Amino acid sequence: MFEPLCEGRARPRASPWVRALGSIWLSGSAALGGCAREPEACLLELSEGDVVISEIRGPQEGPDSRGEWFELYNASGDRVDLRGLRGVLTNLEGSVELSFLVRESLLVEPDDYVVLGSLVIDEARRPELDYSFNADFRAEARDPLEDEDSGPIPLPEDEITDPRSLFANARFELRACDRLVDRVAYAELPTEGTYSLDGSTSPSADDNDDPSRWCPNATEPSSEGPQTALGRPGSPGEANPACP
Repeated sequence: MFEPLCEGRARPRASPWVRALGSIWLSGSAALGGCAREPEACLLELSEGDVVISEIRGPQEGPDSRGEWFELYNASGDRVDLRGLRGVLTNLEGSVELSFLVRESLLVEPDDYVVLGSLVIDEARRPELDYSFNADFRAEARDPLEDEDSGPIPLPEDEITDPRSLFANARFELRACDRLVDRVAYAELPTEGTYSLDGSTSPSADDNDDPSRWCPNATEPSSEGPQTALGRPGSPGEANPACP
């Protein structure tokens, strides 16, 4: 169910994603005809709470080059390589599921952060990204009543065709070899900046289960950063500000 796809057809933003779901059955069938990559053996050994979701950047209002991303915190106490980590994002209606797999070595020191984004790496326009899951991101349309998969469709590779509305509300899970590592559910993301876990203490899986520990983070971009990067970045790759 979760084997990622190779890069596929772009879907113009002019065609709303919701309307596109009506054609997923055909797109999924085509994608299954040889585009899916072979699954890799999972060697990632993580326990629940070892890696924690600490910040989420969703669709933005106004000019934005940074795109959508997830920040993760290494709470394991050890250096970890996240190759093999799977992210699964399901909208709250349960009708669309997105997934990606970290396919390259991605080392994270203890008590450090890493940022995984949906757009391609571009240091001038999105310098905060440590890893892009763009080529591995795929959608799975499901019938919530029958729990029946329609098959995968490829997602586009850049922000020109990025189906950003899919990030607006969802349940996001991290899995290692089908073991749950962390889970966060959110009903709405800020359209300016990020949705951040309270930075007054180190991130933990217990804390990020509590919606009251999350808040909007509209931190301005640093004057020392590239001026070609548009949009409020939040606080990627570092401790978040304390929530009010």
